[in-house]
Amino acid sequence: THRFDADTRLRRDGAGWAADVGDGWTSLSGVPNGGYLMSLALLAAARDLPGVEPISATAHFLRPGLVGPARLAVEVVKRGRTTSVACVRLEQEGKQRLRVLATLGGPDAGPAEFAPPPPPLPRPQACPPPPPEVTGSASVRRRFDYRLAPVEGAQVAGWIRFADGRPMDAAALPLVADCFPPAILGVLDGVAISTLELTVHLRRPPGPGWLQAAIRSRALLRGLVEEDAELWDEAGHLVAMSRQLAQVVAR
Repeated sequence: THRFDADTRLRRDGAGWAADVGDGWTSLSGVPNGGYLMSLALLAAARDLPGVEPISATAHFLRPGLVGPARLAVEVVKRGRTTSVACVRLEQEGKQRLRVLATLGGPDAGPAEFAPPPPPLPRPQACPPPPPEVTGSASVRRRFDYRLAPVEGAQVAGWIRFADGRPMDAAALPLVADCFPPAILGVLDGVAISTLELTVHLRRPPGPGWLQAAIRSRALLRGLVEEDAELWDEAGHLVAMSRQLAQVVAR
């Protein structure tokens, strides 16, 4: 069993779901990565709405998550013919840690497709892994094989795959969108970053191999920074887009 699958296993708990938040997905601040918690919430929503898959979700982080037991309560807000909506609350130690509003639907034929292509990057084998000072003590960084390309400013570009060989799929995309070093660290040192809100659009299931990421921040105002991420699979298909708002404070 791959580590991500083991640490996102759900058990029926009354009207909701129980999970064990693993210690292998902590951020630099020592708390569970927000994208990992969001992946848990979307898996719970998909269990209560079988036959459809998440296509868009917004998570609000009410307080830091904890390593240990968690309960996920799913409220089906709407069951529709083309899309359904669910609200998921993740609770630990009697407190709500995360609330996710998700839209789910099935694949549907539409008009001619278009999407931005991935920016040109050297192949993963030509990009070095990040130095230890970038990965730091965050355990989530040890779950992936990262290859970063040189960029300037508040940007991150590179490749990513699971270190244990697990194939990428839609369930992992919220985690992947939130597990690169923050782009703002390209222009700022000595700051702590805490995500307030994260929105992920799941555009299509990824194909096999590496995922390519392009991440940037454009505005740091009044202690808040936004970060936009785009993910492509190795065949060049756009698989996810995300935006998050985070608080930035001096350490």
